Amino acid sequence: MNHNEVAEIYETYLSPLVSELYELEGYETSLINAHAGGRNVVYNCVKEGASAKILRIAYLNDRSRGDLLGEVEYIQYLFEHGGSVSNVISSRKGNLLEEITHNNHTLFICLFEKARGKTLVENHYQYREGVPITEYYYNCGKVLGKLHQLSKGYMLLFIADIVSLINIMSSISII
Repeated sequence: MNHNEVAEIYETYLSPLVSELYELEGYETSLINAHAGGRNVVYNCVKEGASAKILRIAYLNDRSRGDLLGEVEYIQYLFEHGGSVSNVISSRKGNLLEEITHNNHTLFICLFEKARGKTLVENHYQYREGVPITEYYYNCGKVLGKLHQLSKGYMLLFIADIVSLINIMSSISII
């Protein structure tokens, strides 16, 4: 299955289902052009009077459900702890990641808040009017450093979860 086939499946079959799952009724969705090596089909979702969203459909079978769920849980952790990332939006079912099978192909779908601002390309490769590009690099470094610090805390939570699981398992007696 390739990018164009997934986009066709979304447009033809999945759009109403996804719209209901993520409360996207009334949103206009537009396909974002894929870049070389892209791994997902991505849609921009806009609705007047509502915040814009980004819909991602992962279709390659090189990542498991657990891999993708771990990714969105990590992104949510970073967001909740002040990281400069877009928040993951849960479906109506309360899931960060939805799995849909179509013609024996599994698609993993998630929704994000759309990040604010412009890309450098959209701003003619200027960071801000009258501001040197070096400030952009400095600010990117600060954001990256903060994400790195938050990641250390995430690993500590992960290790604590493993220790708790080991303690629970060691307290179970087998008769």
